Amino acid sequence: MTDDTPFYQADGLNVETFDELTAQDFAPGDKDVAFYLRQARRFGGPVLDLGAGTGRVAWPLAEAGFDVVGLDLSEAMLRRAAAKGDRHAPDVRERVRFLPGNMADFDLEQQFALVIIAFRSFQALLSPEDQRRCLNCIHRHLKPGGRLILDLFDPRLDLCVPDAKNPCDKPTVCHPVSGNKVEIEFTRLRTDPLQQLLVERWRFQEIDDAGKVIREDIDHLALRWTYRHEMRYLLELTGFQIEAEYSDYDESPPAYGREQLWVVRKP
Repeated sequence: MTDDTPFYQADGLNVETFDELTAQDFAPGDKDVAFYLRQARRFGGPVLDLGAGTGRVAWPLAEAGFDVVGLDLSEAMLRRAAAKGDRHAPDVRERVRFLPGNMADFDLEQQFALVIIAFRSFQALLSPEDQRRCLNCIHRHLKPGGRLILDLFDPRLDLCVPDAKNPCDKPTVCHPVSGNKVEIEFTRLRTDPLQQLLVERWRFQEIDDAGKVIREDIDHLALRWTYRHEMRYLLELTGFQIEAEYSDYDESPPAYGREQLWVVRKP
């Protein structure tokens, strides 16, 4: 068993099963990946993927012919992203770079036609100050007329009160190497409506064919929720023009309690 660690910051069951869990979250199919591919074909590259994680979005973009830079704070996740290069042809590998870095404070000395922050990674920024720093960094790294696509969950107010219970079912995934079952349990530890923060404890247990727990890891997830109009003002404050606002990857109109999927433009 490992000690409690911040999410994705150490090698372990969380990082090892990330792709399997997100595939389950987006079933049927990787709808968000298909959405980002459509937008990249519309707006062009190069593409900056912030919170790139295991390269779940970056590699399909490279396969489609786009040059991609993937930035992530977790070197454990980036190692898994880089390892996927063995599955791809040399010309695809040449189109991808993965770099360690903080999305709130980076300088790549390059500008991009498209920046994406997928799968709610922006919500790992736990203060309005860090959110503004991130958006200002992105603004500097976008070409004039370039786009930012940003995904957050739209907060359900009944889940934002103190002592709110996490309504999610306990998911099970298959470990990609061992084939063993991995059970994942979340416990909401704290909800702070004043700071708009939630902290959860996630327990990962790998279970063999005999039903024995052979590995267990415990990670803490901290996220900041942002209200829809708050996000709109924040984007406008940092110099972006709102082009589109969706509630899912099928480009449905805004809806309470679903996704906040923003497409914004640098003038």
